[in-house]
Amino acid sequence: MSARTSVSLIGLIAGGNSGIPRYARALTEALDRVSPEFADLRLSLVTTEAGARAVRASNIVVRDFPLRGPRVNSGPGRMAVEQVLAATGRSDLLHFFDLNGPVLAPWRPFMTTIHDASVMHGLRSAQHSYKRRLWPWALRRARMAVAVSGFARDEAIRHLGGEAERIRVVHSGPGLMGARADGRNGGSGHEPYLLFVGNLTPSKNLPFLLRAFERAGAPTRLLLVGQPYQLPSGLREQIESATRRGRVEVVPDASDDDIDRLYRSATALLLPSRYEGFGFTPLEAMARDCPVLASDIPSLREISGTGAMLLPLDDEAGWAEAIRRIVADERLRGELRARGARTVARYSWEETARKLCRLFLEVGPR
Repeated sequence: MSARTSVSLIGLIAGGNSGIPRYARALTEALDRVSPEFADLRLSLVTTEAGARAVRASNIVVRDFPLRGPRVNSGPGRMAVEQVLAATGRSDLLHFFDLNGPVLAPWRPFMTTIHDASVMHGLRSAQHSYKRRLWPWALRRARMAVAVSGFARDEAIRHLGGEAERIRVVHSGPGLMGARADGRNGGSGHEPYLLFVGNLTPSKNLPFLLRAFERAGAPTRLLLVGQPYQLPSGLREQIESATRRGRVEVVPDASDDDIDRLYRSATALLLPSRYEGFGFTPLEAMARDCPVLASDIPSLREISGTGAMLLPLDDEAGWAEAIRRIVADERLRGELRARGARTVARYSWEETARKLCRLFLEVGPR
C-alpha cells in the first residue's frame, strides 16, 4: 500500500470576513466534503478557533489554536502567526489560500494561491506594501501556484514574474454558500433597493457608482454592504451627503445570512469595479436570482460572461441609463435572472476542491 500524501492547509485566514477569507472557508468546507474520494491524501487544517467554528470540518483533521483578536484574523499579524505554524508543522506539503509561503522555512514544499496583482497596481493601502516583495517570492518558491481565474494567472505572469508552466487555473466556486434566507431585513421597510457588496476601497469605483446612481434618479435606494474603514475623506463626504437625503445606506458588519437575504430581495447588484481578480459577488447574486450590472473588465467578462449586463468602465451616462432600465423593466430583470442561473450553474466548490486535490497529489512528495 502506497504512503499517503499529507497536506497542511494554512487557514488562519478562514476566520475573517472579506473575499479571500470567504474563499478559504468555502473551499475548505468543499475539501472536507470531497476528501473521502482521495484515499491517497491526508488533509489537515491549521487555523484559529474562529476558523474552526466557521469551517465545521468532519473529515479533515483540524489543528486550531486559541488565538484571538483582529490582529490574528487579518493583515500582517495573521501572516506572522501563519509563518510560525507553517515552520513548525509536519506534513509533505503546505497549501496557502492566498499568495503566501513559508518564509521562516523556505525549504518546505508548498503551494500558493493567486487572487490578483492589486498591490502592484497601487490598489492596496500602505500597510500591504510588504506584499510587493512577498508575492513574487512566493511565486518563485512554490512548487505550484493556483490562479482563481485566467485573468489572475495573466496578472501574475505580467506583474509578479510568475512562470506559466507552474501556474494552474482553478476557478473558484460560486462565492457565498450555506447561508440561510432568514437574516435581518435590509434597510427599513420593503422599499426597493439596489445593492453593492464588497470592500469600500478605491478598486470598487464607489465615487463613480454614487455619481451614476444620483444621475439615474431612479425611484429606489442604494445599499452599500461593506466596511467603511479608511474611506478617503471625499468618498466619505459623498456617501454622507447621499445618506442624509435618504438615498444611500451603508450596511457594515453584515453576516453571511444578512448578505444572502439582501441578494434575494434586491432589485439588482451593481458592481462598477475598476479591478477584480475573480469577482465573487456577481456569482453570489446570480445564485440568488438577483440581476447583475457589472463593469466590462477582463476578470468579470471571464467569470460572469453573458450572465450579467456588462457595461463600459466609467461610462457614467451608460450606467445611469442601465440603472433606470433595471429598476423599471421587469422583463429585463427576468432575462438577467435566467442568464445568471445558467452562468452560475457552471461553478461548483466541490469541483474546485477535486481539482485542487488532484494538484496536491501531482506536486506532493518527490
